[in-house]
Amino acid sequence: MTLGRPKLDNPHNRRLEIRLSEEQFQEICQVAEKNKISRTEAILRGIKLLKNPPRQIITRSQLPGFVPKKIPKHSEGVEEGEVVWFDKK
Repeated sequence: MTLGRPKLDNPHNRRLEIRLSEEQFQEICQVAEKNKISRTEAILRGIKLLKNPPRQIITRSQLPGFVPKKIPKHSEGVEEGEVVWFDKK
């Protein structure tokens, strides 16, 4: 019988030390506390957002002359019916 925590498939054995201003440090702490996550998780979620930014929804009034088109079923990376691009009328 083995004691202790189970081994991870992808162990977190790398460390990173960065220098921050007091303001930057407090901002990370506030975001983490507000979302009830660790500071590490807050930073990792920020990295994911930089890699895969959320899509912006544009209304017709913002783009006159264009209409929204819905994505067909089984399009990779999007849900059915999600509006992601526009065609001219």
